[in-house]
Amino acid sequence: MNFGLDLNLHVGLEQKLSPQMIQSLKLLQMNSMELELMIKQQLEVNPMLEQPDELDTQSDDEDDGEGEDAAEGESEKEMEPEAASEEADPEASLSEPGEENKEIDWESYLEDGFDLGSKHSEESENPDERFERVPVYSKTLQDHLLAQLQDRTVTPEVRALVEYLVYSLDERGYLSLDSHDTLMDEDVEGNTEMKAALASLPEEATEIGEIQAVIERKLDLNKASRPVREAFHVLQSLDPAGIGARDLQECLWLQILRRDDINDLARRIVRDDFALLEKLKIAVIAKKYDVTPERVQSALRIIGTLEPRPGRLISPTTAATIIPDLIVEEVEGKLTLMLNDRSVPSLRISKAYAALLRKGSKASNDEKKFVREKLNSATWLIRAIEQRKSTMIKVMQAIIESQPEFFTQGPTHLRPLILQDVADKIGMHISTVSRVTNGKYVQTSHGIFELKYFFTAGVAQADGTEISSVTTKDEIRLLIESEDTHKPLSDQKIVEILKEKGMDVARRTVAKYRDQLGLMPARLRKRY
Repeated sequence: MNFGLDLNLHVGLEQKLSPQMIQSLKLLQMNSMELELMIKQQLEVNPMLEQPDELDTQSDDEDDGEGEDAAEGESEKEMEPEAASEEADPEASLSEPGEENKEIDWESYLEDGFDLGSKHSEESENPDERFERVPVYSKTLQDHLLAQLQDRTVTPEVRALVEYLVYSLDERGYLSLDSHDTLMDEDVEGNTEMKAALASLPEEATEIGEIQAVIERKLDLNKASRPVREAFHVLQSLDPAGIGARDLQECLWLQILRRDDINDLARRIVRDDFALLEKLKIAVIAKKYDVTPERVQSALRIIGTLEPRPGRLISPTTAATIIPDLIVEEVEGKLTLMLNDRSVPSLRISKAYAALLRKGSKASNDEKKFVREKLNSATWLIRAIEQRKSTMIKVMQAIIESQPEFFTQGPTHLRPLILQDVADKIGMHISTVSRVTNGKYVQTSHGIFELKYFFTAGVAQADGTEISSVTTKDEIRLLIESEDTHKPLSDQKIVEILKEKGMDVARRTVAKYRDQLGLMPARLRKRY
């Protein structure tokens, strides 16, 4: 009887990535800021790594002092000729004799290897490395609303229910039960007392169940209990206007109720015909209310002054800081490529700790094993960083050679380019090129661009050549911006105009590019 159990032997080759190769790939994907952070972490955990600039400055300051110990001076002289060879091949100099019979002066190493900060001064800082301070804590939407709640005279029961609603707001300022669960799981500084009071409410409380049902629209707010209705009223009366809504229509209506400059037509459209408003059915709305399309568009412009996401008026927003990894400048008519790694610390092997592996060292076998492991890790890290620099330079140089008109004349002269073209030019795998271009930025005379920006699809022209899709999008955007708003250009009309310019583009391609540019169809762009 066969139970389906078999024993088979086969021979095959299998390639696995070593930990060093995995680390090298991770380094390749990092931008300058991530690499700087990683190096600083390695400097803390690996004693074999040191920054030559800082130590060289220290040694220069110590040489100026009086009463320098003669033994320390001789030790420094012995180490000087070894510096160049150790940086090139750290293990080659570890077996050199010279200190076989000399004990290690640990106190001297500690004094030379650590800076207690006494020599640090404001003048010694590099002004190029001073970055804008990032605030440790920013006021959130919940903080803003709870601060207003402190000035309201309400019962403790209603206050707790309002706090529950406040923690149920998402980043837009809309009510969402998922947002409540997320915020309550987070450790929000300054809200300990609020959260404690909120947690005191039992989950099975009738009011909590009613609130959840009202948010999910399973229960009409007017049919809820008095504390629940009062809690909703208090929340929706706080600033900014529109806060505490369950959808866009309710958000706009809450703002309309607080404003006296909204005409009756705009009020009725939001309250009774929001579905037509969403689809911008101007002609249908005009016919229903027996008004001209011009009046409907005037009402829509008034509605457009309302804030669809009131929560973003309070939510802290921090602009993302982009530090270019590469710099391309035109010097004397030639494009010059530079690696922007000024903020990345330089590394070298620590001579003090490497001395523990020399013959005659008093270090134990376990200590030597630990130092040897750290030495291998440090050596590989330094080599991987240098390889990363070389690869980035090769990829960027290939991009410059493929897109020369872009760097000299601007984005409108961008050529079609794919990753495989660059990979073939530099003799590397396409995945390597993809890792280099992901999340890396280059500074040019036309602005800062992500490296992926230079890789675009091609659009055929009448003469058989190709132009970049970015150029095609710019043409479409310019045509729409300069059109007659009373007679907007249809997608088919744009196709015909582009064809007259020698650009053979299909109508569906125009529609796709228009959507990517965030431009509406012709019927929605029409002005009466």
